[in-house]
Amino acid sequence: MADVLFDCTQFLSFEANECGDVLSFLLPSFGKSDDFKLLQEREISGRKLSHLNEFLNKFTVELVNQEFIGEFDEWFEFNEIPQPIKQFGQNIKEFMEKKSIEQLAIILVRYAYDEKAADNIFVGDYRVEDIYDGLYHASCFGNSGNIVVIRLGKS
Repeated sequence: MADVLFDCTQFLSFEANECGDVLSFLLPSFGKSDDFKLLQEREISGRKLSHLNEFLNKFTVELVNQEFIGEFDEWFEFNEIPQPIKQFGQNIKEFMEKKSIEQLAIILVRYAYDEKAADNIFVGDYRVEDIYDGLYHASCFGNSGNIVVIRLGKS
C-alpha cells in the first residue's frame, strides 16, 4: 500500500489575466475568522503541485484548513448543506462573478498517496450555479474518491 503524501487540504486553480487583484479578493472571502489560511503558489509544496499538476490552471492557491474536509462527512442529505460548505460555495460564486474567472478547478483532498496511481480521483464539470452538485461528490454519501476535482465554468 502506498504512503500518504499529504492530506486534508483544498486548492483553487484558475485562469485570470493577473493574479494580484484576484488574491486581494480571495483573502477576505476565505480568510474570514481564520477559516482558511491562503497560500500562494510559491508557498505551496512542490510535491503537492506536482502530484496535482494535471488539474492545475495558470494560477493556484491552497486553502489550508485541516478541518474543512470533515464538514463533508456531515453532509447527509443533498438539500441540507452544512453551513461551512454553503459559505464556501457562496464565496466561490462571488469570486467567479466579481473577478471574471472563466475557468476554476476546486480540488478537495482527503489524502493523496505518494503513488498517484493509488489515488481514487473524481473529476466533474459543472456550471457555477450548480456548484453544490459538484461539491456533494466530496460528501460521505456522494463520495467519489480521496481526491475530488470540480471544474466550474460559467453558463
